[in-house]
Amino acid sequence: MKPTLHVTTVLLLAAFAAGACSKRDETSKDKAEVPGAAHKKPVATSGDSPAVKLGGEDGFASDTTAKTGGPVSFADGEAAFHAKKYDDATELFELYILQRPKNPWGHYMLGLSAWKAGDLAKSEQAFETALSLDPHHMKSLVNLSRVFIEQKRHDDAVATLTTAADLDPESIEVQRLLGRTYHAQGKTDEAVAAYRNAIELNDLDAWSMNNLGLLLLEAQRAEEALPLFAKAVELRHEVPAFHNNLGMALEHTGRFKAAEGAYTNALAADPGYTKAKQNLARVEAIKKGAEEPFDVEKTVKDAGEDTAIAGDGQTASK
Repeated sequence: MKPTLHVTTVLLLAAFAAGACSKRDETSKDKAEVPGAAHKKPVATSGDSPAVKLGGEDGFASDTTAKTGGPVSFADGEAAFHAKKYDDATELFELYILQRPKNPWGHYMLGLSAWKAGDLAKSEQAFETALSLDPHHMKSLVNLSRVFIEQKRHDDAVATLTTAADLDPESIEVQRLLGRTYHAQGKTDEAVAAYRNAIELNDLDAWSMNNLGLLLLEAQRAEEALPLFAKAVELRHEVPAFHNNLGMALEHTGRFKAAEGAYTNALAADPGYTKAKQNLARVEAIKKGAEEPFDVEKTVKDAGEDTAIAGDGQTASK
């Protein structure tokens, strides 16, 4: 039995409608999968932890275990980094940024891993990419400056740190790194100002005190360096370099017995500390006569905060 014209028309209309619905569904699916169609804002972690997971296309790293040819999560790379497997971490974050190219934290962690692995060129490129995605990415600015410092590109380091200081005037780390860089450039006044800023921002910043003290020693101002080293030792008794530097300041002011004690403390903290061994042998050979005992706590107290941040000095270590 042949279909009537009415039935044929109804069937054709139904087929057309079904095709249109199918086309609309495919179009919606395509739009939903376009990268970057929906983003969540980054959520920063507290403290100095570099690990930040983002949402959307730049998104939260999955819990998928990294496997050959499979997806790599942020956590995979971070675990390798914390295990100090820096070559592995570099490879994992190289894979991760292929999956999440718009996540600045992925590029940052690639930069950090490559730097620790000794690949400064790759590290610099990764930090630069992170900053192209987020010009306010402080950790990338700070660590890019470290890469420049390691390459003795001090002008580049200062420019990067100046940008970071403008973004965060209260960053102690930025001020300390500026102090290091200015000192390397021979700009003593600028170095002093940077270390003073760091200590004013945090009067417990033992590294800035140590570095400032070393500058004072270089300027043959050992008496002014003493309270800085004494305070650094009081704050961070476990750091052998602080004891050694205190010993040098004591030795330069003629306090040989006290210097002997400081060098001995340095070796207690690190028995293999060659410089402290050499310094101890020297003062043992030259110490003479009775001398007034050196009281670290009293020296720090007598110096006061103003004296502790005065002077011309710094040298960098950290």
